Amino acid sequence: MTRHKLTIYSTRHREFTQLLADGFHQESGVEVAIEDIKSDASPRLQQEGAGCPADIVLTLDYRRLLKLAGAQLTQPVQSATLDKLVPAHLRDPEGRWFAQSMRARLCFVEKSLDVTQFDYDDLADPRWRDKMFIRSADHMFNTALIAAYRAHYGRAKTEVWLEGIAANRPLSKGGDRNAARAIAEGEALIGVSNSYYYGEMRAGVGGPEQKAWGDSVRPILPTFDNGRTPVNITGAAVAAYAPHPEEAGAFLEYLAGDKGQQIYASVGYEYPVSDRVAPDPLIREAGELRADTRPFSAVGEFSDIAETYATTMPWN
Repeated sequence: MTRHKLTIYSTRHREFTQLLADGFHQESGVEVAIEDIKSDASPRLQQEGAGCPADIVLTLDYRRLLKLAGAQLTQPVQSATLDKLVPAHLRDPEGRWFAQSMRARLCFVEKSLDVTQFDYDDLADPRWRDKMFIRSADHMFNTALIAAYRAHYGRAKTEVWLEGIAANRPLSKGGDRNAARAIAEGEALIGVSNSYYYGEMRAGVGGPEQKAWGDSVRPILPTFDNGRTPVNITGAAVAAYAPHPEEAGAFLEYLAGDKGQQIYASVGYEYPVSDRVAPDPLIREAGELRADTRPFSAVGEFSDIAETYATTMPWN
């Protein structure tokens, strides 16, 4: 393999992307340049067209991956390695994108509560009125959950569920870490947070104050009525006009391999997509993840209605 220099357009934190780039460089000898993209990479790729220097797009949220593929901003990758390591429901059927990690919306509960299991329906239980934290309905973390709920349960039940959450008057200002903070400070009994925040807080990544917040809660993996937990993903794709598609494909294989997956697990506190690498022990405190396997394309059909729900039935 000729050792060209790969260019990554990344919407992830630079420090994390750099760990992945350095690991790939050490394994392959291929140098990697990182271009930070604030959020959605699609406008940048569309504007640059055939002159785009990106080989890889590294991003968050399945909807952004669907958007990239739908706009023909990525190209298919045929790889027996990726087909083996990345489960079918976590990759595009045509190989236009691949998930690298999973994220779940955890429930945090105050440790003295006699609660060991949680269903997402329980967020609408009047028991938690004025006693729960969940960030604003229109945040991408929550609209993804709303879309998954709508895909699973249908319109009528979804609307009743959202009305129930709003009726509980949850605290909603600030980010997910505030779910643990509100519980630690006695302002709430339960809260909702993305799974990796629990790992970061418990590991002390955010300092001793946030570690104390994490230590004050018990994490639980909620489910739907089928015993499965809907997940969102982080993922990557080879750009449509990638100058070095062969090396780009090798980078995707590295991300799905044991070394790449270990970075996602132990540094990002995310759930690996490969079953050859276990989640970090801190994340496993929430229980075993049994991820919902509904195709993201099927969930994505309800993205627009989820956005509408978030503005017409908000708990902001």
